[in-house]
Amino acid sequence: MFYKTIIQGRLSFNNEKSFAKVFKMFEYRTETYYKNDVLVAQEDIFNEELLTLTIPRFVGNASDKSFRNTVSLLDYCAQFAVSGEINAWMINEGKVLNYKNIQPESDKAVVMQFKKGDDFFKEGQDDEALEAFSKTIEKYDAHAQAYERRGWTNMRLKNYSDALYDFNKAVKIDDSIAFAYYGKAFIARNENNLKEAIANFELTLKKSIALEELYWKARIKKAECHIELEEWDKASFDLKFFTKRKFKEGDKNLKKKAYAHMIYSFVLLQEGEPKEALQEIEKAFEHHDKNSRMFSEAEGFYYKGLIKKELGKRDYKADLKKAIELGSKKAEALLG
Repeated sequence: MFYKTIIQGRLSFNNEKSFAKVFKMFEYRTETYYKNDVLVAQEDIFNEELLTLTIPRFVGNASDKSFRNTVSLLDYCAQFAVSGEINAWMINEGKVLNYKNIQPESDKAVVMQFKKGDDFFKEGQDDEALEAFSKTIEKYDAHAQAYERRGWTNMRLKNYSDALYDFNKAVKIDDSIAFAYYGKAFIARNENNLKEAIANFELTLKKSIALEELYWKARIKKAECHIELEEWDKASFDLKFFTKRKFKEGDKNLKKKAYAHMIYSFVLLQEGEPKEALQEIEKAFEHHDKNSRMFSEAEGFYYKGLIKKELGKRDYKADLKKAIELGSKKAEALLG
């Protein structure tokens, strides 16, 4: 049986000796261990000039055996790398059957230093993470992931200019790092440069895939920028995708569903679609999670009343009054 397979990523090698060794071993293992049953061709992925193994994005149908062979071979190659990562998915009817994240795992000083920084980062020890990532870069200046992760550390420390420098360095070295574009978009939006933010959210979408949480985070953030610019059709396009997406339990985007339906209702109202807008605000309340801080009941009842008023429904005042009880000044002004 064949399954949809997606593989993308990049591994970097810090010297010609390591590159030559992994190049030779890739060929040997492909023929000897896997009998040429792998999904990527050696001549397509190795770059001798850059000393990298790069898979921009492989999408195809493959057997479980071919997928496992390919992942195993790439995992072996990662032992010789000093930076980078490769992600591989095997999917059947939208369900992920197998997923593998491949990163360098060795006792190389650069690899160990980066892992140290990553551990500090995950534990919220930002000063220690910053120092560790800087030391990683000192050891290997082309470490795109160290720049990207240091960028996010600087973001948490509110060092925005330093963060932007790091994100720019990351994508200059490796233009496939979606998180770096997301960071650039975040900074641009923070500076109210909405066009620049949208451009980088678009790059985030291009460099990630719909199986990743980041893809949907970028989709809804992009929609928010379009709303601020009153680009209703573009906001509607993004929100339609987001609201129709079925997120798994544990996906952080699941808690954004109510909020997404709510702002989609507002956008549809601006587009002159009040009936569809009412359906979306009803769905917002259906998806409302008391633990989610993104959805405001006051805002929800305000939109509901606003839409009903547009439709000429007599009970619109009840919703606006509920919004006022919950503290909505906009509802108070509208009912005024």
